[in-house]
Formats: sequence, C-alpha cells, structure tokens
Amino acid sequence: MRVGFCVPMNTMWTAAVDGLERSLGDDLEAIRGVEASLEAFSGLDAVVANRVDASYFEKASCLKAVFVPFVGVNHLPASLLLSRDISVFNCHGNAESVAERALALALAGFGRVVEYHNDLRAEKWHGFWVDKGQEDFWHSIFRKRCAILGTGAIGEKLARLLKAFDCPVVGYRRRADAPKPAYFDEVTTDLRAAVAGADIVFVALPLTDATRGLVGAAELEAMRGAYLVNVGRGEVVDEAALYAALTGGTIAGAGLDVWYVYPPHGAVTGAPSRFPIHTLPNVILSPHVAGSTFEAVELNVSQTVANIERWIRTGDAEHRVDLAASY
Repeated sequence: MRVGFCVPMNTMWTAAVDGLERSLGDDLEAIRGVEASLEAFSGLDAVVANRVDASYFEKASCLKAVFVPFVGVNHLPASLLLSRDISVFNCHGNAESVAERALALALAGFGRVVEYHNDLRAEKWHGFWVDKGQEDFWHSIFRKRCAILGTGAIGEKLARLLKAFDCPVVGYRRRADAPKPAYFDEVTTDLRAAVAGADIVFVALPLTDATRGLVGAAELEAMRGAYLVNVGRGEVVDEAALYAALTGGTIAGAGLDVWYVYPPHGAVTGAPSRFPIHTLPNVILSPHVAGSTFEAVELNVSQTVANIERWIRTGDAEHRVDLAASY
C-alpha cells in the first residue's frame, strides 16, 4: 500500500513512520512530504492529511482512505470523498488535553485568575491584605451544576474531571438511543433543558450543518447567569448573540478557545471576532490551542499509525467518520 504523509515530519512523526515501516515491511510504501508533489499524491492508496488543497484529492484516483491525525474533519472535501466512497478515519488523542483546557478556562473565570494576575503585575493588590471585602472574593466551582454540549470523547473526559469537584453533570446530544456515557448524571436531547439552571455550560461539539449556530440568543437566554466555555468550534455559538449576551448581562462571562476569525496564513495578528469580544473584561481568551500539547500530539500520532496498520492488515480501522454528518 502506498501511504502518503501530509504532516510536518518532525522527530515524533519520523519515529512513528519508521516503526510502521519496520512492522509492515513490504506491505507499506510510506511517502513523506507528499503534499509537495501532485503526481506523488495522485498515486496514493491512503493519506494522512492535515490541510491539503481539494485539487489534490480530485486527482487521487487510487485513494481508498484518508486518516486525519486529529478530530476535526471540516477541512476535507466531504462531497468528493463521499462520491468516491473513500473511507475517512480520525483520532481522539487530544480529548484529555481539550477537556483539561476547558476546565482551566472555567477555573480561571470563576477564580478571577487573569484579572488578579494582570493587576498584581501592575502592583495593584486585592483582598484582605489591602482591606478589601466581598468585592474581591472569587467563586469556587465545587458542586456547581454543569452542562456539557457534546458527550463524545472530550465531553466524557471533561465530565470525569468535573466529578473531582462534586459537580452534577448533564449532557446534551442529538441521539436519544445511545447509552449514557460514564460520569454524566443525566443526558438529554433537549438543549434548553440541558442548559437551564446550569452554572457552567461547556461546548464540546464539532462544527456541522446541524451544530452551526446551535446556541443562539434563545439558548443563551435559557442559560442566563451561567459561565460559557467553548472548546468545540466558534460557530456553534452564534457570534452576534454571544457578544450581546456578554455585554448585556445575559451570561456571566465566557472562556473561549475557539473563534470566528482567524489570521490569514503567515500572519500572527488579528482580532478573533467581528465583534470586540476579546476586549471584554468577563472573557478569558485562548488562541485555539486546547489540543496543542506534546501529550495530545503524541497520542494522535500513535493512534493514527496504529489505525493505518490495522487498515492495511484488515481493511478497516477505528474512529470511522460519517462524512455526511461531518463527525
């Protein structure tokens, strides 16, 4: 099998591919840096794909499988792959890190961590040391009611973490027939019921046609007073409605790792929204790096190469993506 690798061939990927070649021997022809050659790409049986121009897939007449070395698949030409019956597999090695980041954003918001850090850096004190009272208190998340929108790998890891704080956890998902995941006290298909009465609402949903704008003004009103954390995709939460809810007092604040506007390739500056969300005092900012840990990447690499080996040996692999549903 000719398998191409459209990933940065750092030491982690190099070692993993070397090991895969030793394991599979003549059953594998691994082609590194294949994104640099349309001719090489067009002859592949399978590809490990970060972001690749759609024209490459159009020319790949032999392609049978695409392996995505992370969770999101909305960068793929889904209709083209569906029309050719090309299998797509992703991996969930970043679930622990994304869940950890979601919890950190909640703790930072409730604990006023960033606010106090910035003030003390400017030599401004808070608390009883300077005779301040309740105006300088912060909130604990112990026993806070939490809603997690999305009960997949990230949602389940997050629910487990929240149980260390004795939080009751309700989950939201679209399917009513699936068993309840571990660490959730309740799972519902009613979004507004899930967020009603929640102190913290976590968004851990992928971006699909069904989830785009899922959380709008009415849903934000249903979670009135809650703190919102989004580690899924920005556009799951309506941008204008979020800004209105943050500035109008509908929700207490937000911790956001995912956004609406990203810098063009090669740029390192730019506002993350059409609205000045990033300037608000009740928002904790994170530049879409929840899954960017050494540990997450290592797990993603190992899961991906294990999946390739399984596919070559058996014709199937884990974490098959439903391209019609985009997850």
